[in-house]
Amino acid sequence: MMARWKTAFFQGLEKYAACFSKAWKKPRSHFPSSVKTRGSALIVVLWILLILALLVSSMAFDMNIEAGITAFGRNRVQAQQFARAGAEFARYLVWKSQKVHPELPMPNGEDEQVFLAAAWLQRGLAVTNYVREFEHGRFTLDMIPEQAFRNVNQLRETEWPLVLAEANIPEELWPELTDCFLDWTDANDDARVNGAESDDPSYLERGYPTKGAALDTVEELLMIKGFTKAMVFGGPTANEKAPPLTGLAQLLTVWGDGKVNVNAASRAVLLTLPTVDEAVADDIITQRVGPDGVAGTLDDGFVNLNDAFAKTRLMPAIQNMVTTSEHRFMRVVVRGECAGVQSIIRCVLWNDPRKIRPVFWREGETR
Repeated sequence: MMARWKTAFFQGLEKYAACFSKAWKKPRSHFPSSVKTRGSALIVVLWILLILALLVSSMAFDMNIEAGITAFGRNRVQAQQFARAGAEFARYLVWKSQKVHPELPMPNGEDEQVFLAAAWLQRGLAVTNYVREFEHGRFTLDMIPEQAFRNVNQLRETEWPLVLAEANIPEELWPELTDCFLDWTDANDDARVNGAESDDPSYLERGYPTKGAALDTVEELLMIKGFTKAMVFGGPTANEKAPPLTGLAQLLTVWGDGKVNVNAASRAVLLTLPTVDEAVADDIITQRVGPDGVAGTLDDGFVNLNDAFAKTRLMPAIQNMVTTSEHRFMRVVVRGECAGVQSIIRCVLWNDPRKIRPVFWREGETR
């Protein structure tokens, strides 16, 4: 009996295992094959749409960049044209300054802004922030007589400390800088105590000799031993506690006869003159706005040197070092602007009665 029961039990167990095995081998999904095909197609379509979206986005991004570059290029060209127009207008103002008569009433129909600017130039004053607006842009004009700066080629050895001090250059460097400049410009090969001639290791390493002639540009100071970019154009010093250098370029020029135009010179330039201290410099700036005490009017500026010495505390000892109306060379900075893009022209105009022409020209600076 027991044997038959065991046999029946194991036979039943085998049948159950067989049934379970068949059930396990059946597909897990009971969906029809057509439904599975449609699901796969949907996934493929979604991937294609995603790829197309990425391609379109990439193309749109590239087009946006190219459109921006094209717009910038167009605006830059227009800004350059506005800058060139401003340079031509500066020539017109210089020509106008030869013809204008500020002591007489302004002629009927005359542009007041033009008349005033020409009158200032004739008197040796600077014209700054002169703006002319146009439909698609504008230009801004600054015109300053070159005689409003110290001529670096005309500086005497005793005047260099005044200039270097105003640029915040440390006093311990003055002897070397002065001697190196004088050795650079003189014709002989005898080095000064703190100077350097062509055989100096500094020039041998750089691969060029001393010039033996006057500077052609203020930037040429960078070629001279001891002068750094921070000294010439301003910037921080190695000593963090020391004040930043203000730059020699704002004080110097290579044009003109060496006299300083007190009608246009900045306070910093005035302080480089012998016997001119802060009180005298401030007095000059106060008095040159004219009898009405208001800057930007027709009576601005000293009429002549006698007027300047009579109204200020200028010492007679420097009478041969200053002028009031000299503007033979005119520094011009024009900023043409279109849609936020700026193009800058820097030039120097020679105010010759026969022909006004540029003697220095630099353009291409874009912001």
